[in-house]
Amino acid sequence: MNRLTCTIALLAATSTDAFSVSDRRNFFGAVGGAAAAAAAVAIGAPESANAAGIKTGIANPFTGDYDDPNHPGCLRQVKVVGAPMRADGSRPLYAVMEVTGYDGKDGEKICKEKPTRADLWKVVGKTKGGDEAFLDFSVKGGPSDLVGKWDGSGIVFPDGNKWTKLNYAPRDRRPSDMATLSDGPL
Repeated sequence: MNRLTCTIALLAATSTDAFSVSDRRNFFGAVGGAAAAAAAVAIGAPESANAAGIKTGIANPFTGDYDDPNHPGCLRQVKVVGAPMRADGSRPLYAVMEVTGYDGKDGEKICKEKPTRADLWKVVGKTKGGDEAFLDFSVKGGPSDLVGKWDGSGIVFPDGNKWTKLNYAPRDRRPSDMATLSDGPL
């Protein structure tokens, strides 16, 4: 915003006839945020080195379905979602990673049939930068801070296991009764 536009907007916002109190608060919140962003650009403030960690959804390289060589044909779905809001209204820099999976019936290592919703497990963690995540596998008897590194085609874990990212979402790995894991209509 240039100085004239800001001045006109400020005068309009301070007039009790033009805006209610909440409208003025919303306006000043928006102007303040825009001003801070403009100031950062004007002084040449560098973008955060971990800005890639903020990306969520499909923009994050971790998001997608994977093949796990230790559990062939089994569901491994990763979603990266925004970090929860703190009490002060701010959000942590790093996004939340959710992994939904299935390991097969009765201890089988190969998945031959679709799981039910009750068969699924869920692990959560957080991304650190654009290529590193910390996952809490303690719900499955594993470590609470397992590091997964994005290598350009999948997630590599410290034991050498690599989940390879699929370029499609295999429907036969998803529960029939799980709408949240759906790809949409056929």
